[in-house]
Amino acid sequence: MTDPRPGDPRLTEAVNQRTIGIDCADAPTIVATIQAEDRAVPSAVASQLAAIAETVEEVAGRFRRGGRLIYAGAGTSGRLGVLDASECPPTFGTDPEQVVGIIAGGPDALVRSSEGAEDEPTGGARAIAAADVGPDDFVLGIATSGTTPFVHGALEEAGRRGAGLGFLSCSAPPDPVVRLGAILITPLVGPEVIAGSTRLKAGTATKLILNTITTGAMIRSGRVYRNLMVDLRARSAKLVDRGVRIVVEVCEIDAEAARRLLLAAGGAVKTALAMHALRVDRGFAERALDTVDGFLRVAIDRYGGGGFLHYAGYPERPGWPDRERLIADLLAAPERLRQAEETGRAADAAGERVPVSPGGWSPGEHLAHLLQFEVEAVTPRVESASSSETPVWEDWLATDPPPDSEAPFDELTRRFAEARGRTVTALREAGADGLDRTARLGSENVTLYQFLRGIRQHDEAHARRIEQRVHPDLLRPRATDRAL
Repeated sequence: MTDPRPGDPRLTEAVNQRTIGIDCADAPTIVATIQAEDRAVPSAVASQLAAIAETVEEVAGRFRRGGRLIYAGAGTSGRLGVLDASECPPTFGTDPEQVVGIIAGGPDALVRSSEGAEDEPTGGARAIAAADVGPDDFVLGIATSGTTPFVHGALEEAGRRGAGLGFLSCSAPPDPVVRLGAILITPLVGPEVIAGSTRLKAGTATKLILNTITTGAMIRSGRVYRNLMVDLRARSAKLVDRGVRIVVEVCEIDAEAARRLLLAAGGAVKTALAMHALRVDRGFAERALDTVDGFLRVAIDRYGGGGFLHYAGYPERPGWPDRERLIADLLAAPERLRQAEETGRAADAAGERVPVSPGGWSPGEHLAHLLQFEVEAVTPRVESASSSETPVWEDWLATDPPPDSEAPFDELTRRFAEARGRTVTALREAGADGLDRTARLGSENVTLYQFLRGIRQHDEAHARRIEQRVHPDLLRPRATDRAL
């Protein structure tokens, strides 16, 4: 039962007749009343299943082509978006830039109310422009009242830039938002216990939906195996202990064996699980995961029978990068690696990252490996595909340690950029249909597109290894492991 305020059609601003006497209630009655109102939230959220599922698929598709999920909100809505974004890296091992929260008033508004900042649509537009939003991104505007100008401005600018759009509101969306063509998520939880206090039921509904969107998109991106967060990185004692427990459970080995396996995998839980399941070393495990977009279950099903692992044999999917995006990403790899080393050194200097573990590669060795692979295999393969109907590519085995790994990092970066430039030149000389040409790799046929897409993933895997290292002390047995 509601009593709309004169001239205000927003459901979140209505007066709740069930709670109109709450100011005279004792504490047990207040708690019981709030709990009774909260029971309306799950059904309101459940009514939006189709729209939430559509959003999950849209976000996962953009993740596959290197895009981001960007939340835009103000007040409680903005804070919940920032909160959900900040929880993705420790939970799913994502880059902090993959899920981003934008709040009206900037970071200060997280701890100090900045309500006036929400009144300017130009502020939302500027924030979207500053984030360099593009067609590969998905922007979800969050405005429980439905009318926040900052959010409207953000969505309009994001739409102008070709981004995917979603809108989450606990009131009916206004016509300008509907006309943008955004996916509309509208859990109508009804008027609040305290009129207009959308941090209550509306905030709860928002938190549930944001949790579902990011969790669903991460599952659809291969970051969960069974119901375990296998993409976490062992960067702290707590995360190492969690990683050990996951490896113990999945691999059915004891804690000490799990620690050794994690150490060999560089602290990457999913890589450790793939190494154990496929009976391969770290390099082959990473390669197997690369070829299947990181889906551990698919990698085990496909490669569990043994055999040499190639970037081939998987079906093409919508959302993979087109020719120009693929070429741009290949050319950008040397700079990405340079930035990864710079980020790592800055973290080391600030005491925020620990040294590389024994047996792991140094940044120079990672880059030297990529240079060797490019010169000895990648460029020749692309050149052969340009000049032969169906060339046969011989297996290539890396040298450990790679040659020239002691050379200065900047020199290796320059040489890698030159080698990658020769690869891309050969690809362009192959013509518009060059990416469709097929070669024989082991027992499989692979298109040049499939191979180079795998190289793109391979570049990124090594960039992440340069940024993320594990200290062996974190992997020593602990007394608490006896309970595992």
